[in-house]
Amino acid sequence: MLLNAPTGEMGAAIIAYCIIILGCFPAHEFGHAWVATRLGDTLALREGRVTLNPMAHIDPIGALILAVAPFGWAKPVPFYPSNLRKAPSISAGIILVSIAGITMNLLLAAIFALPLRFNLVQDATLFQVLFLIVRINLFLAVFNLIPIPPLDGSKVLAELLPYRYRNVIDALERYGMWIMLLLIVPLPGVGSLVSVLVTPIVNGLSGLMLGF
Repeated sequence: MLLNAPTGEMGAAIIAYCIIILGCFPAHEFGHAWVATRLGDTLALREGRVTLNPMAHIDPIGALILAVAPFGWAKPVPFYPSNLRKAPSISAGIILVSIAGITMNLLLAAIFALPLRFNLVQDATLFQVLFLIVRINLFLAVFNLIPIPPLDGSKVLAELLPYRYRNVIDALERYGMWIMLLLIVPLPGVGSLVSVLVTPIVNGLSGLMLGF
């Protein structure tokens, strides 16, 4: 993100980066923790994760990755699926907890998009800051939907697939980190496969939110 920013936009990129690390990443993890707690599991609450305090959520490596790419991560929120007794089912509980962070990113993108959508921003730097925050939150939301461990989409896939396909989930869990490395490593003339897969969806979503 920072290293890819044009020289004239570096200030806006730094401000957006700080807001994402200190606000959007914690909000994503807070979403997981809050939903898990509401559904009956108190592990995240006991570990101090039901908070927007960035110190409870920041992962240094995930923050560093965001400096060079349009995605990153915070510390995952732990939860016990068997404790999600207030959900319609354990599977439904896992899915709800898993998509809570993605929902937070989409909500944040929509909120930060409003001033741009209604042409309320005249300052070029502020415009660029808000634009970057919208784009990165959308990228994080779509990125996390990829059904490869440890991303949230893998938990959703595991609950939706019939049990006879459990071998597929086992293979993804076994090789998930290697697959992720292949997806995020930049390729000459193409960029990362993640960008190739995710960017068109992000473009469509940002067009709907921003109107341009």
